[in-house]
Amino acid sequence: CKSKFNGNISNWDTSKVTDMSEIFAYSQFNGDISKWDTSSVTDMSEIFAYSQFNGDISKWDTSSVTDMSEIFAYSQFNGNISKWDTSNVTNMCGMFCKSKFNGDISKWDASKVTDMSEIFAYSQFNGDISKWDTSKVTDMRSMFCKSKFNGNISKWDTSTVTDMSHMFYDSEFNGNISDWDTSSVTDISWMFYKSKFNGDISDWDTSNVTDMSEMFSYSHFNGDISKWDTRLVTNMSGLFSYSQFNGDISKWDTSLVTDMSGMFSHSQFNGDISKWNTSKVTYMSGLFSYSHFNGDISKWDTSLVTNMSEMFYKSKFNGDISKWDTSNVIDMSWIFSGSKFNGDISKWDTSSVTDMSWMFSDSQFDGDISNWDTSKVTNMSCMFYESKFNGDISNWDFSNLEHEINNIGIEIDKKWTTIKVDKKDIECCVLFQPIENEFIKCLTCNNCFDISMKTSWINNKNKCPMCRSKWTNNKIYLMG
Repeated sequence: CKSKFNGNISNWDTSKVTDMSEIFAYSQFNGDISKWDTSSVTDMSEIFAYSQFNGDISKWDTSSVTDMSEIFAYSQFNGNISKWDTSNVTNMCGMFCKSKFNGDISKWDASKVTDMSEIFAYSQFNGDISKWDTSKVTDMRSMFCKSKFNGNISKWDTSTVTDMSHMFYDSEFNGNISDWDTSSVTDISWMFYKSKFNGDISDWDTSNVTDMSEMFSYSHFNGDISKWDTRLVTNMSGLFSYSQFNGDISKWDTSLVTDMSGMFSHSQFNGDISKWNTSKVTYMSGLFSYSHFNGDISKWDTSLVTNMSEMFYKSKFNGDISKWDTSNVIDMSWIFSGSKFNGDISKWDTSSVTDMSWMFSDSQFDGDISNWDTSKVTNMSCMFYESKFNGDISNWDFSNLEHEINNIGIEIDKKWTTIKVDKKDIECCVLFQPIENEFIKCLTCNNCFDISMKTSWINNKNKCPMCRSKWTNNKIYLMG
């Protein structure tokens, strides 16, 4: 490994060698090894990985080889290996990953290969592999990721493949794969991310798929997938984010989905998803951020959702979500920031929320939220920054905020209250001066101060000594 050796080893006797893995990896070797006897070799993994080698190995006997994983990965090799015997190879993972190779391997026997993950990832390869026998392959993960390949693989047998994640990620591929058997596939996450693919996959069997995250993100795809079976899918995060997709998915079964975060973020989608079952979803962060969606989701079950951060951030949504169950939501940060939303959310249960930062910033919202329970909120920073909101939140509980009250984006004018108090009640107050018969209570943070401080704090500092919320003279109420 990482050797500068480039001497003459052409006459070495390698007839009994079984393992040649990594032998020239990362090296500068480019000598003649064309006559080496490799008939006993079973492991050729990473032999030329990251190497300068580009010599003649066309006549090597590879009939015993089972592992060719990453053999030419990141290498300069582009020689003739068209007649190699690959009949016993089971592992071709990363074989030509980011390599210069673009030769003829059309007649290779791949009948025993189970792993083809990353085989052509980031590579220049665009040759004919249409007749490859892929009937035993289970892993095609990242197979053509960021590759130039756009050949015919329409008749490939994919019946045993379980993992197709990242398969055409950011690739040039746009061929026909409509007849592929995907009945065993469980993971198709990131499969067409940022790809040019827009073919027909309407009849794909997705009955065993559990992960569809980011599948069409940033892609050109806008085909028909209305009949897909999604009953086992748990992850749909980012599925159509930044995509052109706007097809019919109204009948999709989403009953097991737990993560929908970013699903339609920055997308063109505005279809009917009113009847989706969202009873298991916990993550909805960024779900419709920057999206065109403005459909009916009034009956969605959000009872298990804990994260709604950025859910409608800068979106066009302004529908009815007044009856949503938000009792388990912890994070509502940025949820309506920059959005058109101005609906009724007065009855939302916010008793579990800890983060409301930037929640309505730069938004159109000006509804009634006077009765919200904010007792657990620790962060309201910039909550109403540059917003239209002008409602009453004087009864809110700010006692757990970890920052100054006026950092929420609007100035709060809170009132002083003086009441009679007995000596026995003193222990519940935060006192700055000895107390006689009365004290002043800040209704923002609920801390108490000696009545003698009233004049100095109002006239001179105008803020609560503890929470720093602003007080004004016309907000003083004497009680008792």
